[in-house]
Amino acid sequence: MIKIRDRTTIYFIRHGETISNKKHIRQGVQIDDYLDTQGVLQMEKLAKFIKFLDLDVLFTSYLKRAEETAALMNQKLEQTVPVLHDFRLRERDFGSLSGKSLDEWDKLLPNHKELEAMQAYDYRPFGGESVDQVRQRSVSAILDIVENYDHKNIGIITHNGVIRILLFHFPDIVRIYRGKDTDKDIANTDIYEWEITEGKIANLKSLLK
Repeated sequence: MIKIRDRTTIYFIRHGETISNKKHIRQGVQIDDYLDTQGVLQMEKLAKFIKFLDLDVLFTSYLKRAEETAALMNQKLEQTVPVLHDFRLRERDFGSLSGKSLDEWDKLLPNHKELEAMQAYDYRPFGGESVDQVRQRSVSAILDIVENYDHKNIGIITHNGVIRILLFHFPDIVRIYRGKDTDKDIANTDIYEWEITEGKIANLKSLLK
């Protein structure tokens, strides 16, 4: 049955917890963990809420933690939806900083927390990505998704870095689900809702100039 909607709504969902998340180790794209037991339980707790999103399609990166989250999420829907992949939705590449603990990060890049907060990071000296590269690919993916799935409810299972850069530039994106027992600002399985309008599409495009 074709659903007729009066708007386009995107739900950005951070993947469930992995063992690296639990150990506070930066994964990036070079560490490709599956969900740990807690990550699977998080998706079980999310089940009742997921049904109310009334999704038409799910997008995910190719990283296992996002793919597994999308698969578990799809199982909880009353009717399964297509699951599509987009490489541009992947987590940031931290280069040689991947797999290191926070203590190691503090030694190698003492101001990384400030750079992260201001979205001014640049991991190219370590063989990774800059914030501009992440912004370009993330925004271009969303533009393509919105254009191709106009007036749909779209779930995007993605990563901390992608969600963080969107929240930084568009703070009006509201969080509609918050996982329990966490002190993270963007926690695993957090969900953010963004209703797309013509004005916001224009703003997105301006980021690509």
